[in-house]
Amino acid sequence: MYSVNTLKSSMTQHQKETRTLRNTNRMINSNRKQWDKQIANADVIESNELKNDGEPIASSLEQLQNHSKLVIEGTVYNLQKMNSPKNMAYTKVELHIDKVISGDKDIQGKRIYLAMAGGLVSFDHWYANMSKPKDFNHEILVNIEEAPLPKIGSKIITGVIPNVIDESSEYNDALKQSGFTINNSYAISNQQYNVWIKNPGKKKYVLNNTKVNKRAAKNNDLTKALQKLTDQINKKYNEKGR
Repeated sequence: MYSVNTLKSSMTQHQKETRTLRNTNRMINSNRKQWDKQIANADVIESNELKNDGEPIASSLEQLQNHSKLVIEGTVYNLQKMNSPKNMAYTKVELHIDKVISGDKDIQGKRIYLAMAGGLVSFDHWYANMSKPKDFNHEILVNIEEAPLPKIGSKIITGVIPNVIDESSEYNDALKQSGFTINNSYAISNQQYNVWIKNPGKKKYVLNNTKVNKRAAKNNDLTKALQKLTDQINKKYNEKGR
């Protein structure tokens, strides 16, 4: 039998968890409204400009773990405009680590930043050094067709590696100017093929690269392998009703 003190302690813990969840949901809703307001009047530019620089594609759980320092499941808390190199667009993604699937468990329960391709930039920034009319104040929302930005409140599973920000580059300068450090940020191992998203209200994770999903009819080897990996991720890591 449980003692009265044990029951009180259990109730208190439950109340704390309920309060934390309520506050989290309130914050996510507020962040979503702010982001939606920011992008409401931006012209959408569809782009296939995604540079992977030869990053390996994981087509199995073992490869996903081997290609990454950490494989994590998290909740997207916020999206924010950030500095980006010229002719490029990145978004600062604040992610709460719900679970470390593989790697150092110390990061579990913490929040990190990811720079994901696509997002808000000025017209002149995106078309820098190109023969386009000047429009300094106009913002555009760049949508990367093979790596769309996740929705605030969605769940994400992916592999990450530490950012090497000390190396000199325009990209690293942009990260540092946007508040990224070696302690609070990571880079996605392969944003084009190894990001899985479960949007609010949905029951399953899907591959974020919708172009791969559209190619399913062709039955090529990569498509089939990624579909199989997606099924494995849902079977092993997707907790129903969460």
